[in-house]
Amino acid sequence: MANKISAIKIKIKDGVATVRMAFSHPMMTYNQAKAKTGNRNDANFITHITAKVGDAVVLDASTSQFFSKNPIFLFNFTCETFKIGKVLSGREIDQGIERKESDKGDFLTVIATDLQGNSYEKSQELTY
Repeated sequence: MANKISAIKIKIKDGVATVRMAFSHPMMTYNQAKAKTGNRNDANFITHITAKVGDAVVLDASTSQFFSKNPIFLFNFTCETFKIGKVLSGREIDQGIERKESDKGDFLTVIATDLQGNSYEKSQELTY
């Protein structure tokens, strides 16, 4: 299994962004590692999650082995100061219309680090 941030979904309503992230990670705790391999040092779980929009940090969380295998993580942040993009409708896409630069929003970038020092990064545009 590849360890990664597998999905980020953002819903924006009334100036608040709700972000739902899914991770692909085995999240092996110290006790699980001891039982499986006999060595607690084989443990590996996500220890830190940072989310940024541009240079602004909207989430900075230290985590521990409490996450389940392949966890889903949810958080909110106010996005009134960030540019929110407009997604074209299906009809606009069918007509061959392309999004203008003014219709594009800022990007949320999430970086997760695990106990063994591996980093996983994924970005998603802020859009309505």
